[in-house]
Amino acid sequence: MARYLLEAGDYGLARFAVSPLTELGSSLRALRSPGSYPMQAPWYAAVCRVRDQLPLDVLSGLIGPNFDTPDLFNPRVGVPLTIEAQLAYLRDQDLRVLASDIESAVGAIPRSLGSRSLGSHGRSFGDRLADALAAYWRTAFQPHWPRMRAILDADVARRARSLAANGVIDTLNGCGPGIRADTTSITAHILGRGDDELTLYTRGRPLFVVPSLFTLSSSTPLGDSDPLVMYQATDQRSMWTDTVGRPGEAGPLSPHRLRYLRALGQGQSTTALAERFGVSPSAANQSLRAMAAQGLVRARRDGRTVMYERTPLGDQLSDPG
Repeated sequence: MARYLLEAGDYGLARFAVSPLTELGSSLRALRSPGSYPMQAPWYAAVCRVRDQLPLDVLSGLIGPNFDTPDLFNPRVGVPLTIEAQLAYLRDQDLRVLASDIESAVGAIPRSLGSRSLGSHGRSFGDRLADALAAYWRTAFQPHWPRMRAILDADVARRARSLAANGVIDTLNGCGPGIRADTTSITAHILGRGDDELTLYTRGRPLFVVPSLFTLSSSTPLGDSDPLVMYQATDQRSMWTDTVGRPGEAGPLSPHRLRYLRALGQGQSTTALAERFGVSPSAANQSLRAMAAQGLVRARRDGRTVMYERTPLGDQLSDPG
């Protein structure tokens, strides 16, 4: 169990966000124990097909026996939440800090990264770490990220609505049984930690609240990095719907959903789409919401109208070529 003690005003600095690097690090748990993450079985099956292209000698050394991962995967204040910016930040970090971070979580630095010393060996260590994570991203994540990102974005949007309606404490308490918040603290119940209690402090720093596809309960940093609470994203079961064999490929999309995808163009409202195909707005809305959950379309508001447009994955699947 980990408990953040908050100072006055700290709740105003809480930020729900999607962190690609955090998700990359969390996915190492599914590589270690795929049976613990049944909803990600299609992703794991796809990764197994490219396993020989992964830097497993590095990746296996970045997760501890208790499924701990180094805090270097956590989002940082001031660093844009893109994989490119986050990896660039890693390359610029003090090598002693990176090495200590890995040792704290895992116990030792992976031999494949080389020496933790400074000089040419030290720079090689930092660059090889970022290079290995970039290769893992390109091979195992980039093909499937639009679908994954759609689920995570939908979760964050849900929390934003809750923040507006219920406030931050109720919203945090709605992030699953692993997180409990009150006026002075946030508690994360971490699986495998038993009765051990870790006390952390926000100390006036922004708090990232991050949904994940690869956590079974909740998680926090091991050390005094930027404050973070991670929780299990909702509505994951629809993520791999309409796929055959591997995530991200065109599966058995029903003919009417494929027609919807191709008709969206730069954006269509539910009413316009329903009129075009002679169906009720509720039927069109049901199909669009299902495709949004699959990462094929996304909604945006234009005044009082909700417009749907294709995601990059939707563009791929709608391409007649």
